[in-house]
Amino acid sequence: MNAFLKTMIAAGIAASFGLNALAADTPPAISIKEHMERMKTMTPEQRAVEREAMRKEMDSLTPEQRAERRKAMHEYWEKMPAEERAKHRAERRKERDSMTPEQRAERRKQMHEHWQRMSPEERKKMRREMKEHRRKMPPEVRAEHRKEMRERFEKMSPEERRDFKRGMEGMKDNCDMQPEDCPFNKPAKD
Repeated sequence: MNAFLKTMIAAGIAASFGLNALAADTPPAISIKEHMERMKTMTPEQRAVEREAMRKEMDSLTPEQRAERRKAMHEYWEKMPAEERAKHRAERRKERDSMTPEQRAERRKQMHEHWQRMSPEERKKMRREMKEHRRKMPPEVRAEHRKEMRERFEKMSPEERRDFKRGMEGMKDNCDMQPEDCPFNKPAKD
């Protein structure tokens, strides 16, 4: 019995050294604020690589972990000053606008795959939240958003427009726009 206890104690000590060494090798998780600050100093290419790594990391998490991560990010955005949020959105818009048609097509493909991986309940919830968000927008903001979307649509190549319209076909029934504003009711400029 004494030999067994000595062996167990020795194994416990060895395991604790091993776990301490393992813990020392693991980098500490950085806060959202530190991560955002680090991303501000990166070039657009580095940010794209970083976002892709973050996307893969999120895909590897369990749904509960993802929900927790999204909740933390949402709280961070809520605490962020409005000017900083606007600046951040303008940077993202600038990056989106500078994408090549191939990059935009790849991004749409990724978003489509992500949407397809969602459960029907998640998709329904997301649509409801998006619709509610649009409803809460002040009329001026909504008008500005529509203007931006029209400008973006006009900049698209005929192939991109066709693909966009084809992708939006299923959304006709869920459209909350007035008929005169809806792009589906207008002839294509191909």
